[in-house]
Amino acid sequence: MTIYFIVYGVSLFALTIAIWIFVYFKDLRCLRNTIHVNLMITYFLISITWMTISALQSVPSPAYRETACSLYILLTYLMGTNFFWMFVEGLYLYILVVKTFSVELVRFQVYALIGWGTPAVLVILWAVIKFYYSPSYNDVRLFEGLCVWQLKDIYDCIFICPVVIVLLVNMFFMGEIMWVLITKLRAATTLETQQYRKAAKALLVLIPLLGITYILVIWTPSHRTAKVIFTYLQVTLLSTQGFTVAVLYCFLNGEVRSTIRHHLSRWKTARSLRAEHARQGLSYRVGCRQSQQQLQPAPDATRLYKGRAPRASCVIAASA
Repeated sequence: MTIYFIVYGVSLFALTIAIWIFVYFKDLRCLRNTIHVNLMITYFLISITWMTISALQSVPSPAYRETACSLYILLTYLMGTNFFWMFVEGLYLYILVVKTFSVELVRFQVYALIGWGTPAVLVILWAVIKFYYSPSYNDVRLFEGLCVWQLKDIYDCIFICPVVIVLLVNMFFMGEIMWVLITKLRAATTLETQQYRKAAKALLVLIPLLGITYILVIWTPSHRTAKVIFTYLQVTLLSTQGFTVAVLYCFLNGEVRSTIRHHLSRWKTARSLRAEHARQGLSYRVGCRQSQQQLQPAPDATRLYKGRAPRASCVIAASA
């Protein structure tokens, strides 16, 4: 459990920086990056919710366990938003690369409705039907510490089936995108090895973005040992997926790195100019002070010494 908290913590840190970069720098504000930010937000919220549920379940108190059980509904919704924002990523790339339509024809509000609204409808429907019709509610009190929302039954298909459909559609999107990419690479004059390398790189980048790896852990096996292995694999995948997306689509993104370098260069230039102006201002103030000292009238003793007639007492003393 400690390892998972560490991994989720690292993922949260990376996602926080990535989201801040996309939000702070105005040069990066476009529809594509806005979709990336929403996907990263789902990973961020999933990490926080999972860590909260795990911390509450570790406390030997019925009240904490009931709270953790209630939060499982929120976790289910957030996982749904994660899958549907992956679908939005695939749909955006499919429209851009395959159909070559203007992606601006589809407004962000439509993508937001798909990413945040559709999972809400599915989870509400799943929770209501599970609450009224699931036989698990009659037997859950026999098992101390179990959360009724985590008990598997046939009504979970209300949520799982749309997720599977999303992953299958994303596989179709990825196949179409890769076909167009490979066709364009073959038409180019680059070497064949470079073409395969670029295609493999594009494939590795698309797999985490579209959530293709989730197909491996979408169905829970019934065998006890296989179920334990599946649980560890699922948590590991969930905890590292957000970090992977943040690294690939923010920290290694050429546009992001170029923008950061540009702003860093501007900041260094502005700082050097401020320092130069400060030095010039200091030199000017010192010069003015010296000029003022030179223009000030001489003191009385200096004026007497420089040519005024000596006082009478001094003349008498000298003649004596």
